[in-house]
Amino acid sequence: MKPYKIIPGIVALTIMIHTMPANAQTGNDNPDINTLELRNYVIKPGQGDNFIKYFAAHFVQSQIDQGGYPMKWSRVKNSPNSFFWMRGFKDMASRSKFLPAFYYGPVWKQFGKGANDMLANNDNVYLLKPLTLNNGLLTTGRPINSGLLKSARGIAVVDFYIANTKLDKLIAAFAKYYLPAFKTSGITNYTLWVSEMQTNDFPRLPVFQDPNLLVAITFYNDEQEYRRKQTKFEAGLSNEVKAELQDIITIKNTIIIYPAQQ
Repeated sequence: MKPYKIIPGIVALTIMIHTMPANAQTGNDNPDINTLELRNYVIKPGQGDNFIKYFAAHFVQSQIDQGGYPMKWSRVKNSPNSFFWMRGFKDMASRSKFLPAFYYGPVWKQFGKGANDMLANNDNVYLLKPLTLNNGLLTTGRPINSGLLKSARGIAVVDFYIANTKLDKLIAAFAKYYLPAFKTSGITNYTLWVSEMQTNDFPRLPVFQDPNLLVAITFYNDEQEYRRKQTKFEAGLSNEVKAELQDIITIKNTIIIYPAQQ
């Protein structure tokens, strides 16, 4: 399964996905995380509901107990064979300890085959680390609170930007242009991510580590607010800035995550 569809300029490919119910148990604490996986699975036809129930019953609290933090497990709108979720870790060292402990441990030994039997593909995974603003520059190295990714209300929008060999320029453009435009347009709940390039030392679970990738995750009350603020955001960028961004951004794809009740 290809990770991206090439799109000229900065036109977006949009996929709408439904999150699990707000009362699903993901733990009460919101630990700081410095490592994030975005996991997008393909479920075998007819197994969507069964997989969601199975995942919630066996793979949420059991992962939290060992230092992995599942967030936003989701269904894709009008696509019953898709399942999207996020998993956070304190850092890569914690991930390195968690993965063998969990996947060679008793919970996976008992329930892993049942999960895999319902899956057609589970290797569309992005391994990320956060960008945070420090003295006007976006840099890595500081964690973010996982609670920022657990909003049970409204929608989340995940934008994937590919800047072929120009990631440094894209990061600088986000600090210089995007963040002020976010503020002007009222986009206040966001996190920014780039690929974690440390070695994936658990090759049993392959990941994409694209050195050209920047991911923005934002939250809104509903799609109407998203469209309104997005229009205001784009209007806040001058034609000169838009031309500069077209030169920097090779591909942009967008995922819109909806609460299950909508």
